[in-house]
Order: sequence, then structure tokens, then C-alpha cells
Amino acid sequence: MNYKSINDYEVLYMIRENSEEAKDLMYEKYMPIVKNMASTFYKLNKNLGVEYEDYIQEGLIALNKAIYTYDEKKDVLFFTYFNNIINKHFNSYIRSLKANKHTILNQSVRCSDIFWNALEKENFDYDKIIVEEEFIEMKNLLDVELSCVFELFFNGFSRKEISKLLDIPIKAVYSRLAKTKRILRDNFKKAI
Repeated sequence: MNYKSINDYEVLYMIRENSEEAKDLMYEKYMPIVKNMASTFYKLNKNLGVEYEDYIQEGLIALNKAIYTYDEKKDVLFFTYFNNIINKHFNSYIRSLKANKHTILNQSVRCSDIFWNALEKENFDYDKIIVEEEFIEMKNLLDVELSCVFELFFNGFSRKEISKLLDIPIKAVYSRLAKTKRILRDNFKKAI
């Protein structure tokens, strides 16, 4: 399709009138720019561990923002406005990745890693490796509140981070971890 013949202003007007076809047309028209920018930022920031598709997604978010915030009265071409928005969006995205703000969420811990390594090594054999099925069995022994804290702690979150994520006092996190430890220890003793 020849996109040069498509007037952005008419398409934007139709989008504001809730036309899905117009929105699809705009996405189709600007997708090459999104891919080009995504490719550029991906190549420049390979060390961050973010996949190319994530950059595409961020580019589409920027396009959506540009579509809904563009103001014809500002006397700027939509193309120019979109280029400005996507550049700012990618730079902000890269800055937040480099700030390690999401490191905890982006890292995962395999269930086969050593169990409860971070707990205060009391008479429990922490060198045992827990397979995924055993982890699920352990989680099923706990009520929902304990299970949430247990899973987050097992996946490497600190007590402070768990407190913030679950919006509970840090004292409650310590209490729930202690109770979880007692329950699991008692169940392991019964099993042996």
C-alpha cells in the first residue's frame, strides 16, 4: 500500500472517532519506523539483556501515546511529533533498565537452586536441592498469606522487598517466614 497518499490528520481524526480500521492503518504505516528504532536501540544496548520484541513493544506504546496526545494546533507534523515521542520513550526505557530498577523482577531463580539458602542456617540441611514438584508440594502446605511470602522469598526477594510488594509490615514478613519455616520443618520431620 502506498502510505504517502494517506493523510495522517484524516486518519487521526478517524481514530478519535473510534475507528479501529484507522488505528490499524496508522500502526501499519508507522511500523517500519518502530522496527527501525527498535533495531537501533537493541543494537546499542545488547548488554541489557532485553529482547528485540520488547523494544518493538515499547515502540508501539510510544506510537499509541503519540496518536492519542498529538495536537494539530501545535503546528508540528505528526511524523516529527512521533519521532520525538519514540526517542524520548526509548531513552527513558533504557535509563530505567540501566538504573537496575527492575533487576529483581527480570531475574528468575530455578527451583533446582539450593533451598532457603538465605535463611539463618539453623539445624536444617540447606544443601538439599528442591525440584519443582517438591516446591509445589511445600507451597500447598501453606495458606495463601504464607505461600505468597514463601514464594517471593524463595525467588530471591529480600524481606524488605516482600514487605513493599505485598504491602504488609516487615514484621509480618518475618513472622510469616518463621511460621513457614516451622511448618515445613515439621512436615519434613514427619516425612523422614
